Amino acid sequence: MAQSHTSRSHSRVPVSCFLYYLGEGLIGTGKVCDLSVKGWRIEGDKPVTVGMKLTLRVFLPDQPKAIDVDGVTVQWVDGRDFGLETVKMSATAQARIHKFVESVLRDAGSSRVA
Repeated sequence: MAQSHTSRSHSRVPVSCFLYYLGEGLIGTGKVCDLSVKGWRIEGDKPVTVGMKLTLRVFLPDQPKAIDVDGVTVQWVDGRDFGLETVKMSATAQARIHKFVESVLRDAGSSRVA
């Protein structure tokens, strides 16, 4: 079934960082391919299904401490890739991800000018 494309309200940035994902008897590892405060594209080593609820532990580049995200839901699956929507996240985790996304966008903007 084809899904309609909707515009995102939050900017996604390309990234390559390690994560664990846990849920419903599943422990997987993978790579975050892009992210925003509200959404994620993951390449994982364990299969997930649409609607599955997961918890993430994400290791952003150049950050000494992992970020735990307690509530994400699988929105789509394409082989080993899948998309997640953030449903529940602590204010601290949200602030760290927002700051990271903003710094990547700022760096991308300044590299285009240079």
